[in-house]
Amino acid sequence: MKENLLVIDADYTLVENRGMVRLFCKNEKGETILVQDSNFEPYFYAMPKEGKIYELKKKIEELDTKNIETEILKVEIVEKNWQGERTKLIKITIDNPRRIPDVRDLIKDWEEVEETYEYAISFYRRYLIDKQIEPMNWIEVEGEEVKADEYEVDKIINATSVKPIKLEKEVNFKILAFDTEWVEENGKSKLIMLSVASNDGFKKVLTHHELKMSQVEAVKDEKELIERFLEIVREKDPDFLCSYNGDQFDIPKLKDRASELKISLKLGRDNSPVHVVRRGRISSARTKGRVHIDLFDFIDHILSASMRSEVLTLDEVAQELLGVGKKEMKYKEMVEIWSKKEQMERLAEYSLFDSELTLKLSELILPQIFALSKLVGNLPFDSCRNTYSQLVEAFLMRRAFVDNILIPNQPKQEEIERRRLQPAYKGAIVIEPTRGLHENILVFDFRSMYPSIIVTHNISPETFNCEHRECKEKNKVPGTKYHFCIKTKGFIPKQVENLIEKRKKIKEQMKKLEKDSEEYKRLDNFSFAIKTISNASYGYTNYFGARWYCRECSQSAAAWGRFYISKVIEMAKKEKFKVIYSDTDSCFATIS
Repeated sequence: MKENLLVIDADYTLVENRGMVRLFCKNEKGETILVQDSNFEPYFYAMPKEGKIYELKKKIEELDTKNIETEILKVEIVEKNWQGERTKLIKITIDNPRRIPDVRDLIKDWEEVEETYEYAISFYRRYLIDKQIEPMNWIEVEGEEVKADEYEVDKIINATSVKPIKLEKEVNFKILAFDTEWVEENGKSKLIMLSVASNDGFKKVLTHHELKMSQVEAVKDEKELIERFLEIVREKDPDFLCSYNGDQFDIPKLKDRASELKISLKLGRDNSPVHVVRRGRISSARTKGRVHIDLFDFIDHILSASMRSEVLTLDEVAQELLGVGKKEMKYKEMVEIWSKKEQMERLAEYSLFDSELTLKLSELILPQIFALSKLVGNLPFDSCRNTYSQLVEAFLMRRAFVDNILIPNQPKQEEIERRRLQPAYKGAIVIEPTRGLHENILVFDFRSMYPSIIVTHNISPETFNCEHRECKEKNKVPGTKYHFCIKTKGFIPKQVENLIEKRKKIKEQMKKLEKDSEEYKRLDNFSFAIKTISNASYGYTNYFGARWYCRECSQSAAAWGRFYISKVIEMAKKEKFKVIYSDTDSCFATIS
């Protein structure tokens, strides 16, 4: 059978010691399809020391891997671009993706090995990169349909072929927003209410107290409340389960309470319990095939930079983005209402309205998350949680594969700490505003200043301080001893230039469309995604955890930024304008 499908989630599992990628998809009818692909093989690279390539290849071919329960399938000599040079490497392909680190450990300290690369890219991500599959975009799948007994899906396809296709079709996703209310009783957290709101109009408040409200369902106790929530999730079968701060609050608390009550919090489409990953004080809650979107994370990491709200509570954010805030209720009031069992309807309305606000925010923000996923190749689960630099890196990793560039390794912890200790470099020029009320103001603003600087001056780690005298003379960074090559296009400038050109074309298309049309909204979201990544590329090279780290690149972009804005200020003053304010990429002047 052959079918066109849209990918919303992915992971992998092991079947007979081989990796099997699972793609959770939707078809054009809105059915949920699971694609299982066992045809992709995991690999990594070893860079040989000079003159040792054939010796290293033979040694790897003879390597005994029985003790680590894997088999080396192929050992090949390949060429990749590394730091601007064509470089020969050994590509090592094995059967079990979980054994890549073990095979790497066996060879990394050999005298013939300079370094190993691309060993820490998760298997399903490797699959998406190599096949150039974009989450939230379409693929064509060929294969055999099998029974779907173990999964909450309409169909399972064992794939023989999976490839990306261009298809401009929309899917009506099922969204379920939820919110929980807790009080402290005898030193323990107690779940007193859980509300849900779906984009099909379904609304429900679960609580263990009878109320005369059509949307309230009474249950016996906390155990029954959690079990009923799981039933609703199965019945409504949402593609996206949305929360506001669910990663840090609702889901960890629900999971812990469910565990105490001997309930498995199975929210995934593979019937697996929710997986809460904790990294220090930060956690993320993953549900397989039914994507948990935490809106707070996305707003905190991405949208907050352009928002007025300084405190990112649901109330503040909803007021700014939707024009309506939460219903008023302090925690003390909630405790009092619950203990006295008076005004319980007010508490139920408060809880349900939180879910309704979360749903409305989801409908507003999800298209932006989806657009970023398409552009950078991340799953929506990751796109809503990533920082600017993590999104840029995901984008660069995909483009590196296309350009046959070896992906640098993530820095080790000691290297990250070393980078953190570097002194801050000089940033943008800021002229404090002249006090008073001004009129006849002229505003000069650079469009995409830093992305344009990166492209114009070819700022990239591999073009930094090349040996060419011409480059030293013609592309020297103002006020520094740095320069960048002008003879070979850098990897990062190439990608940023493509983004700038793509956004220009989108803006031209948008001019021909009605602003309330679906196509205009789709293009506007994609324009937002492109702008987000191109603007963030400036700071990425100074990100402590960056694979393509080069502090001098960010420092140089800032220096050129100061140079250009200084030129504008100088020109304005020369023409008798009075500069009253300047910040980073803009200048305000009054006409004398």
